Amino acid sequence: MNTWTDSLAQKHVYNFSAFSAAQKKNLLDELNRRFPPPVYREHRRRQLAAIKNAEERKKIVSGAKQRFPPVINAADLNAAPSDLAGYAVVLTAGGDGERLRASLRGRGASDADLKDFTKATFQLPGFPKGFGSLQANLAVIAGLCRRGGLDIPVIVTTGPASSENARIISGVIAARNNYGIKYLAALAQDERLHLTPDGMVAVDGDKARPATNPDETGGPFMKLAQPGFSGMLSALDWLSGLGCKKIIALQATALYDPAVVLAMAAAGKQHDCMGVGILRTKFDKTDQYGAFVNLEKNGTCSLVIIEQAVRNNETMKVRDKTGKLFLPFNTGLYVFDVALLSKSGLPDYATPPKEVLPGLPKSPKIGYAATDLMSCAKHGAVLSIEPDSYAVIKTADDLELLSALAKRCGIIDLCTSRIK
Repeated sequence: MNTWTDSLAQKHVYNFSAFSAAQKKNLLDELNRRFPPPVYREHRRRQLAAIKNAEERKKIVSGAKQRFPPVINAADLNAAPSDLAGYAVVLTAGGDGERLRASLRGRGASDADLKDFTKATFQLPGFPKGFGSLQANLAVIAGLCRRGGLDIPVIVTTGPASSENARIISGVIAARNNYGIKYLAALAQDERLHLTPDGMVAVDGDKARPATNPDETGGPFMKLAQPGFSGMLSALDWLSGLGCKKIIALQATALYDPAVVLAMAAAGKQHDCMGVGILRTKFDKTDQYGAFVNLEKNGTCSLVIIEQAVRNNETMKVRDKTGKLFLPFNTGLYVFDVALLSKSGLPDYATPPKEVLPGLPKSPKIGYAATDLMSCAKHGAVLSIEPDSYAVIKTADDLELLSALAKRCGIIDLCTSRIK
């Protein structure tokens, strides 16, 4: 059956009988418009695959020898803007920023202060008006383009097409003459129906609409490979047509010393995928960050990122040759070949079960994990950067950290130059 009906919804929509006739009609209309039964069945199939993968992931270190990964120190590189030739940049900007919004509310922010709010575009203190971290990143990339005499294509990934995030960010990047970037585009990531553990469609009771979630941190990268970005071309096809062989993936909700971006370009040339990490001086059970580690198992060796829930005591004992440094932790920045995603996609991924709506059973969100980019690589490595060379927005307390880094690295001057 390819159309939602009352009888089908009774079987597959959580607590469907509790809604009024008008709510049922609206819900069925919404499901048929956005998530007809074939899409639901595909989401259910992927949910089951993701949950199975999550169980397998828990066993990844069992029976494996854990080794220190190959590390390139950014400070040892003589990187230059010319190293960016053949690269594209992907800025991920799809986060909803609820922690930031809540912390701003706690500081007394009004509805007017939070109008058209996204974490990536929220005004940074000390910056020209209208500059959040996304706009600042675009100004940095434009500056590197000028220095290197290059036109680096940039794709900004947003929340799902129906989200406020996508609407706001699409408008932002079209402003200020594309911030001086010749090839600049937005790309909305996909969304998934939120399903209970037994596969029932969760419904937002107040709105009588299907509950959905973006397809997690790896979703934007999987969307790059889908046709439809430009006619029948995928975003990867578009980038390849512009001469790009590699992608630098940055978070639009963070700022970086421009030297970090250049080091990523220089170091990434010899590897099909490279993660950016910070070397630990200690490593204990309280450490919440994922760790880069080489796993040797069944005659193979692979560089992976393992999370807090998966690692074991041996993980926290692995040190470098000096015996002073522990496994680098993941910053969420990557460099990878365009061909990496063209040849193989990321595996289905499930978050730990969590409460999405009051009264519904806890269940995982389903999508893809950006950390699995490393697992796809055949020649992976880690670029080590200094802890003070980047800053990420999580709450309002982080905004001043970004401003301090921007002043130190000349980023505010680059932003000012975009409005002259």
